[in-house]
Amino acid sequence: MTTSEPVLTAAQTEAVERAIDALWPKAVDLLQRMVATNSVNPLFPGIAREAVIGGETQVTGMLAEFLSGFGLDSHAVAPDPERVNRVSVLKGAGGGRSLLINGHVDTVAPFKSELWSTGSPWNAEIRDGRLYGLGSTDMKSGLVSAALAAAALASAGIRLKGELQIHAVVGEETMSHAFGTSAVLEAGYVAEGGIVVEPTSQPVPLTVSPVGAGNFNLHIEVQGLASHGGNRGPSIRAGGGGMAVGVNAVEKAILVVQALQQLEQEWGTTKVHPAFPAGFFTLCPAVLHGDAGVPSVGYLADRATIGYLVWYPPQNTAAEIRAEIEAQVRRAAEMDPWLRQHPPVLRWDSNWPVSDTDPEHPLVRSLVRARADVLGAPPAGLADTAAFNACCDAAFIEQKGIPSVIFGPGDLRCAHSMNEFVNLSEVADAARILARSAARWCGVA
Repeated sequence: MTTSEPVLTAAQTEAVERAIDALWPKAVDLLQRMVATNSVNPLFPGIAREAVIGGETQVTGMLAEFLSGFGLDSHAVAPDPERVNRVSVLKGAGGGRSLLINGHVDTVAPFKSELWSTGSPWNAEIRDGRLYGLGSTDMKSGLVSAALAAAALASAGIRLKGELQIHAVVGEETMSHAFGTSAVLEAGYVAEGGIVVEPTSQPVPLTVSPVGAGNFNLHIEVQGLASHGGNRGPSIRAGGGGMAVGVNAVEKAILVVQALQQLEQEWGTTKVHPAFPAGFFTLCPAVLHGDAGVPSVGYLADRATIGYLVWYPPQNTAAEIRAEIEAQVRRAAEMDPWLRQHPPVLRWDSNWPVSDTDPEHPLVRSLVRARADVLGAPPAGLADTAAFNACCDAAFIEQKGIPSVIFGPGDLRCAHSMNEFVNLSEVADAARILARSAARWCGVA
């Protein structure tokens, strides 16, 4: 079977459409209940585990319960017994390719909870066709689209040849895939293709994204020499005691930031990829903290830490990116008398690998074809695929040898932000596209 061959007949397609329309109220209710449940990742910085534990399990259970009503078997995978992943399986008739659809139920911690227009991040309120609430875009709506697609196929009497799995997982927001996606795969729930239903809103809603960036979580520690704040003058002016009097670690950290800003500008031309917008690959200094061990401005700081999020392209290895950044920091340190003797220490806390599937892969083309059937061709001048401008669990699915593509409802620009929302029309359209793509990939008995 090629992706150009028809799979669903016109009558079958109409039956799936009717099923989606009929099931839509239940799907919206499911999404509201999922968003109204606090499922903040218990490993997220600043979060007390006991305050949020169990929320992820409640949400995966809601999805599995919904799907069990349409004949899907539910399976639990839980390396952490209090954080249960659920795999719902629609068995195939045989002779087709298997497909897994993956989505995470954990969220980040809410941003400025008291200022949300709905009164709370967990008030799953519908206004003007949008559902507001933490996790609505990132990414509970994607899982509901997948569930609605599977339920509609079953309700319409469409028997797929290949098996269809829905993976509702925990842990993505802290790259804890060993508790979530990778644990599910290690438990044997694998397939010949994978779709991750993250919000692919750029450059247009419901973009088909076969590639995602890699990133590093990097902390750079800079040493200073603490002293009374009144010693700043003698420490920096001609005729003073210089470094023997004191060294302000905050200012030395700024030298490192400036050096990496220079490298970031160079990346604007040296780090490019046809699927990504110009200038996407960056080094973002998101955290800066320095002091002398006490929260007072009365001292020259003897320590400073800069926290970076580094985005890099698929054509570069993680080792190459590390080496390039380390060399830039080393060059900057050599230019400063204090840093030359006390070089900054780079702590590479985590690396999220890239995801990269050939845009011509049959799974990608099945989604492109299905999207065109539902929404029409992309606007003039746009390719039919583009990058996912973030990272996700597709990387860890691909590490298991499973070609993967990212596609789902929601707006990435409002993820991790106050008043997060999803356009409900996108949730329904994504379900229509996923149902068609699953039929094309898995085959119809």
